Amino acid sequence: MTAASPTRRRVLSRLCLAAGTLLTAGCVGSGDDADDEDEAPIVDAARSLENDTDPETWRDVSEIRLDAYVGGWVGVEPAHVDRVENPTLVLFADRSYEITIENRDNVKHNLAIWDADGERVGEHATDVVVNTGTTETLAFTATEEMAIYICEHQPRIQLGDLEIVAE
Repeated sequence: MTAASPTRRRVLSRLCLAAGTLLTAGCVGSGDDADDEDEAPIVDAARSLENDTDPETWRDVSEIRLDAYVGGWVGVEPAHVDRVENPTLVLFADRSYEITIENRDNVKHNLAIWDADGERVGEHATDVVVNTGTTETLAFTATEEMAIYICEHQPRIQLGDLEIVAE
């Protein structure tokens, strides 16, 4: 059974409400998901905003690589997230994962896992990577409370959904 997968806009709206005024500047939208289909990637290295979220495609995945840009995350591995901006990551509850991020633009980045209320889940965050080519890896066990992965330095544009699947 798959947990409900919130759209990026819905999660973003929740984050804006939960995080208060610090994160809300410029963080309002119509709430209308109809225009999501017309969006295009912001990051030049990305080619798509959609990736395969079929749990079977993700069954053997335990390592994920993402490139960090100010405009968003860009998938590298597994192959079904390659060059997808802010890809949805499908994780199985109670399984161990590693997400490695690489700084691609010489700007501060980290990767943190937040719940649907805009709170960090435990201590699930990498150290900050500042220089191009620098990497950090977050090792964790997936839990059903996990909703998004986010860069806490660019929280409005550098975030993606986590779809947690119960086995």
